[in-house]
Amino acid sequence: MRKVIISVFALCLCLCSCQKVLYTHYNYDEVVYSFAKNNKTFEAKDLKKMVKAYEKIVEEPKGENAVPPPGACADYAYLLYLQGDKDKAKQYFQKEYITYPESKTYVENLMQKIGL
Repeated sequence: MRKVIISVFALCLCLCSCQKVLYTHYNYDEVVYSFAKNNKTFEAKDLKKMVKAYEKIVEEPKGENAVPPPGACADYAYLLYLQGDKDKAKQYFQKEYITYPESKTYVENLMQKIGL
């Protein structure tokens, strides 16, 4: 009986440790944390760091489905908009609601609000 319990426990442990990753955020957490920790105003160099972090997330998605995490394309598009690259921003807003159709209403409202 004891061997059966140990075998079942070992099997459960193995199955639990084999998780599949849906999305990869690379160093996004570190960039946002360092910005928030310093509690400073948003400067051009900070914007460039954020854009680089998002660019890697959006352009090189890894994970089970090989798509960017929900909201990443919209966030990246907004950062591009802040930099003045409106055409590319519009492209990534559209990519967001093509990848995640449930976000279409939100993204379209956001685009309308900022004038895209």
